Amino acid sequence: MSHEPGSRLGALVAGAAGILVLVVASCAAPGPTRSTPSLLPPTPAPTPTIAAATPSPSPELTAPPVTPSPVPTYPIVDSCDPASVPGAVAVTTPATPLAGFFRLRVPILMYHRIVPFAEAGNSIRDLVVPPDLFDAQLTALASAGWHTITLGALAKDLAGHITPPAKTFVITIDDGWDDGYTYAFPILAGHGFVATYFVIAGRIDTPDFLSSAHLRALVAAGDEIGDHTMNHANLAKQTAPSTLKFEIDAAAARIAQVTGYWPSSLAYPSGTVNDQATAAVAACGQLRIAVIEGALQVTTTTPAGPGQTQGPPTTEQRQGYETWAVRFTVPRIRVTYGTTPASLLGLVVYQ
Repeated sequence: MSHEPGSRLGALVAGAAGILVLVVASCAAPGPTRSTPSLLPPTPAPTPTIAAATPSPSPELTAPPVTPSPVPTYPIVDSCDPASVPGAVAVTTPATPLAGFFRLRVPILMYHRIVPFAEAGNSIRDLVVPPDLFDAQLTALASAGWHTITLGALAKDLAGHITPPAKTFVITIDDGWDDGYTYAFPILAGHGFVATYFVIAGRIDTPDFLSSAHLRALVAAGDEIGDHTMNHANLAKQTAPSTLKFEIDAAAARIAQVTGYWPSSLAYPSGTVNDQATAAVAACGQLRIAVIEGALQVTTTTPAGPGQTQGPPTTEQRQGYETWAVRFTVPRIRVTYGTTPASLLGLVVYQ
């Protein structure tokens, strides 16, 4: 009888498989099963990768977003009369103070830009304070028990002869750059501080500067928006009364149009003043206080007494105190990137 080659091969394979099954079955030990060690080297666990740290502000130090809106348009109102901006809230500080001499010693800090140097563009380096330094400066002040009021609140205290609590100071930020909202505002809020922002009214809603929405958000948080003229004009160099009036009054009205509140304070661009400039500021009835840069040099001459010659002129450096009589030439402490937290503490204590 003949067989096909395929049939014989299948029988041999089947027989071998049966023998293999019997051998394996007879060698299986009873009891718990154990894993057979692998002859392959163990696969190493993947090494975790650490991405390069990307600096980012913590949630509490991030300014809340504002709803974008079309750039609003406002008519030019060259007036400090609240009736000229319907609905705007007038200044509540009395224009006439209580009788008698009253003086305060409230340090007023002057900042310009709170922004990393890499984002400061062509700004003068001394006008830039990086956010981490700003935070450290405020941390030092807060840790030492200092707290803030706005400049408008200081004017109200002067008028009412009210002495604020010890270790009260004012923070002012000039020019109205948008980093005043994106960087400075969350740091201020994190310390429970408020500031007076002096904005150039003609630059509101322009690139790199505070928008109308920013200003309204700052006011809602308790900050103050002050007058820094319409076009950042050096008021001490203006000779035409009409120009002075426009730079001061129209700027104040624009702020009232945007925020709904008339500004009660002003900062002189370039920090310089003369009698004509201070008179023009005082003529804007809603303004109650104005600040310069640094100390004010006041030259006085001692009148001659009977049988005496006139005394030589003497120069007084008016710094570190505020009175109603000199409320339109109030000095400030300039803060720069070179101002360490420790040195700032010394400045506010020993000004």
